[in-house]
Amino acid sequence: MNTQAAMLDLGEEGKSLRDYFNILRRRKRVAAICAAVVMAVVVLVTFLWPPTYRSESVILIEQQDIPSDLVATTITSYAQQRIEEIKQRIMTIGNIMEIVEEFELYDERELERKTRTEIAEEFRDAVSIQPISAEVVDPRSGRPSMAVIAFSLAFDGDVPTKVQKVTNEITTLYLDENLKERTEQTRSTSEFLTTEAATLSTQLEELDADIAAFKEKNNDALPELNQFNMTVVDRTELQLNELTFQIKELEKRKIQLEGDLTQISPTAPVILSSGETVLGDVDRLKALQSRLRRSEAAYSDDHPDIQRLRREIRAILDSSGQIQQNEEIATQLNLQRDRLLDLEGRWTADHPEIINVKRIIEGLEAELVSAVESQEEVKPDNPAYLVLKTRLDATNEDIRASKSKIEELRSKVERYENNLSRSPQVEKDYQRLLRDYQNTFAKYQEIRAKQMSAELAQNLESERKGERFTLIQPPELPVDPVSPNRVALIFLGFFLAIASGFGLTMIYEALDDGIYGTADIVEITGESPLVLVTYMETAEEAEVHNKKRIYIVLGLVLLGFLAMALFHFFVKPLDVTWYILLRKLGV
Repeated sequence: MNTQAAMLDLGEEGKSLRDYFNILRRRKRVAAICAAVVMAVVVLVTFLWPPTYRSESVILIEQQDIPSDLVATTITSYAQQRIEEIKQRIMTIGNIMEIVEEFELYDERELERKTRTEIAEEFRDAVSIQPISAEVVDPRSGRPSMAVIAFSLAFDGDVPTKVQKVTNEITTLYLDENLKERTEQTRSTSEFLTTEAATLSTQLEELDADIAAFKEKNNDALPELNQFNMTVVDRTELQLNELTFQIKELEKRKIQLEGDLTQISPTAPVILSSGETVLGDVDRLKALQSRLRRSEAAYSDDHPDIQRLRREIRAILDSSGQIQQNEEIATQLNLQRDRLLDLEGRWTADHPEIINVKRIIEGLEAELVSAVESQEEVKPDNPAYLVLKTRLDATNEDIRASKSKIEELRSKVERYENNLSRSPQVEKDYQRLLRDYQNTFAKYQEIRAKQMSAELAQNLESERKGERFTLIQPPELPVDPVSPNRVALIFLGFFLAIASGFGLTMIYEALDDGIYGTADIVEITGESPLVLVTYMETAEEAEVHNKKRIYIVLGLVLLGFLAMALFHFFVKPLDVTWYILLRKLGV
């Protein structure tokens, strides 16, 4: 009972390793056939797969020969970015079809069957670009960083010679396109900056013309002349004050001279050859009046001498009436001038009283001049009178010149004050012009500096002194294919064959309803068998089994020779492999 329970427990727990071994032994034919078929398929696929060859070139990205601190390049994109940009320019459908037709990568049938787009996609897939990075130290920050120093360019194909030629052609296109791109970029940058500089130069010339015209129009009211204008106004006002004071002094002198002149006879006494003195009208009048008074005291009124003296006095008085009138005008003129001096001491020049007195003085002066001109008198010959008259005329001339100078100075003050009043608006417009000129000039200097840098960068690229692509490893003729990896595929097929045989065996076992052991009996009947009798092999069966083992061994040996032959012809010659193995082992 205990034995039955143990066997029942064994059947319920599952199959042991021995059970799986028995299963494989029972199904060894199925497993072997499945594994052999899978292995044969893998081997056929591996060795019938057309080989793919790869030719590879390495292009070094060389830095510019001249330090960037001395000559800066105008190309600021990263190397990997430029590599990708060049790839997009080169890998166009037109360029690809030219390469395909030149090297006959497709036959006519394939060209007719595939479109240009499909051929271009296959060509792009066959081209591989891999950047080569290295850890470098940034000279500006001193920190290590990864930088692209080179890149590899490879092409995959089924014909080694064509693969090498295509790789060489793509490499040439990359080198030429990089040189063309850098030269064109620096040239276009230089041309752009030259155009901008010319435009700014024209703007500066126009602003120069505007500033010159503005200065010419507002020459006296420019901001830098404000201090000068104020100084001129102050100095002119001082001169006006001095001239005003000087005129007052001259007016006083004139009044004094005119008063002195009225008291002197214009004519001096004339002494005849006989020694007799001939007096002037005034002096004669005074002398006759004195003689008349003496004669009246000595004679009667009808005395001939008295009558004669009276006739002479009447004649002189008739002729001197105009003189008395002139003296009265001169007296009135002196009074009005005294009044003007008094008013000017109390009021300003624009006061109505002062203006009215000036008008009266001008009228009296004109009347006096007219009376003098109309009077027919003897030309003055009294030296004292002539001296005073000359001094009076000089004083009048000084007064006239001073007044004329005052008018000029007042006009000058008005002009410069007008300049000062216009100065704020002129300064505003002038500063706007200067600001535009300074901004344009600063921009022009900046553009000129950039233009010179761009011209240096253009020379740098044209002389091949800048950053450039250098071919350090040209494409070689490929000898060994890069795909498929037949060794790896065979190893993979070997494990796949074993797994397939084991899996198919398990499937057969799951679908088989046969009884193959004690566990199956216990599972079906629920009772353990009393006796277990093992299978007893006959001599004929043993002989058949031995022959099968011999066949299996021979098959395995044949399979090994076949594998070695395939490896020798499709992967690598056995002698080369042997020497490589010895070198690896250090023998």
